[in-house]
Amino acid sequence: MLSIDVYTCYAVAGAGSLVGLGLLAMVRTEQARVSYALGLFRWALLCLSALLCVQLSPLSLRPEVTKGAIGFAGMGVALLAWAFRQLNGRRTHPGVGLVVVLLVGMSLWVGAALGTDAQYVQTIGIVFGLVSVGMALDQGLITVQNGKFTGGDLSLLVAACEFALNWLVLLYWAFTQPGPYPSHWLHTPDWLMPITGLSFALLPLAVSSVVFASVNDRLMQQLRARSLSDDLTGALSRRGLRELGERMVALQSAQASILAVLMIDIDLFKDVNDRYGHATGDDVLRHVTNTVRDHLREDALLARYGGEEFSVLLPVRSRLEAQSIAERVREIVELSPFETRTGEIRVTVSIGIAYHREDTTLEDDLARADACLYQAKHTGRNRVVSGD
Repeated sequence: MLSIDVYTCYAVAGAGSLVGLGLLAMVRTEQARVSYALGLFRWALLCLSALLCVQLSPLSLRPEVTKGAIGFAGMGVALLAWAFRQLNGRRTHPGVGLVVVLLVGMSLWVGAALGTDAQYVQTIGIVFGLVSVGMALDQGLITVQNGKFTGGDLSLLVAACEFALNWLVLLYWAFTQPGPYPSHWLHTPDWLMPITGLSFALLPLAVSSVVFASVNDRLMQQLRARSLSDDLTGALSRRGLRELGERMVALQSAQASILAVLMIDIDLFKDVNDRYGHATGDDVLRHVTNTVRDHLREDALLARYGGEEFSVLLPVRSRLEAQSIAERVREIVELSPFETRTGEIRVTVSIGIAYHREDTTLEDDLARADACLYQAKHTGRNRVVSGD
């Protein structure tokens, strides 16, 4: 049977976390959502780097130092779960995420300080089991909902499932097999120890590599999109919409899924230009573009259709989902005024929705969405109207 030194695995994990931290520190992106996710990944790796302290501590203090490091490692894994959600466009409220991360750390530290050895080992199993299973289920749900089974997504899903299964076995072992307990506190069957140790050792570098590749892929897509983008807002131009939109229409037809087409118009935008000037009007256009983009999924296409009018192509599972997303976009624009030196400029948008049909072209879909937009504008503005 393969023998493995768990303390060495802790050291490799800690050192790998610092290497990964340096790697991700070099990554820059203009996308607020991805940048936020990168920040979470960096904090996660910083927490996991505490495992390096175990190998550096005196032998007499090593069991207690290990307890402290495991608490930080738990916080690191929770931060990884949060970061992957953010990277995949599934937002977690910062307050909720922070509370979960702190609860993970505090549970492990309180269990170490106040519980017996058996209770502490059980606490480790419960905390890491819950976090890892939650991460695996979330990643699986994201993969299924996206409908895109790329090699990277499947590799990440397999790794998350392996990690979760590993901790479920440890959880079972903690409650069914009493001590003695090892000083590194990973109480597991002998046959599973090499897998558990290597999981800890390779986790930080594996995550860093996946994130680095994923963000780089997004950046390459972003560079290509810029060649088809509107200079003022950074959204796609009409040319970009036609080129990428036709591909999306073909893809969604092949997958037999629903493609929602949204037309978005800034209400009373002429008044903004007349009152504040065209330079401020341009700033408002950029502000609305960024607000809308930050609240769409990665697979959506956002284009400036002309003037203050935008179009969005959005793959969805149902019409109800499209209407919900459109309503969320409308609401967030209304609640996100543009800040100027002289005060706030509040703007609203009207949105029309059409759905692609096999017997229509993209231009037909845009025309039908525009008709719904016209209806929204003439029934009070600041509302969403959905067509057939």
